[in-house]
Amino acid sequence: MAVIRKLIAPALLSLLCAAQAHSEALDATLLKLMGVQGPHSQFAGPYVGAKFGVDWSDITGPDPKSTQTTYFPGLVAGVNYDVGQFVIGFEGFMDFHDGSTTGKDGGIDLKFGMPVDGNIMPYGRIGFTGTWPDTRLHYGAGVEYKLEKNWSVAAEYTGDTSSYQGGHRRNDSLTVGVHYYFF
Repeated sequence: MAVIRKLIAPALLSLLCAAQAHSEALDATLLKLMGVQGPHSQFAGPYVGAKFGVDWSDITGPDPKSTQTTYFPGLVAGVNYDVGQFVIGFEGFMDFHDGSTTGKDGGIDLKFGMPVDGNIMPYGRIGFTGTWPDTRLHYGAGVEYKLEKNWSVAAEYTGDTSSYQGGHRRNDSLTVGVHYYFF
């Protein structure tokens, strides 16, 4: 997780700040530097977002805890690229579900999607999460709907599991969110 916070997060933030500063007048050179070559799908480019969700988590083993339900806010930031008819991207996230068995979670996922009818994109995701108790595989699936050029809504399921101190932790979340695309 230290690598994510020290290297990837500042780079992603810099990219998003550069995109914001030029969002009204992005020229072809800047788009090419970001890896987006036109024409592109509605889901290509950098974005930020906020989400709200419900998390179910439990622990089995020597110190079991029954299923706990927590409502939580979260933040996302990412960038998507068109690869043929598909969209591939990277998304950093932070979930503030303090009441779950895993506490706050943050990480980065690789996102794979395929736009349908131009403004709907089902997608899958896989990556890593963890701030406590450990770093774990993170996975999920969702659908994103583009409301207009810069705005979309997304609904998704994510989950992660880990073995920790002789026990097993499970963490599942359902979220809805809003994304702002910079171009």
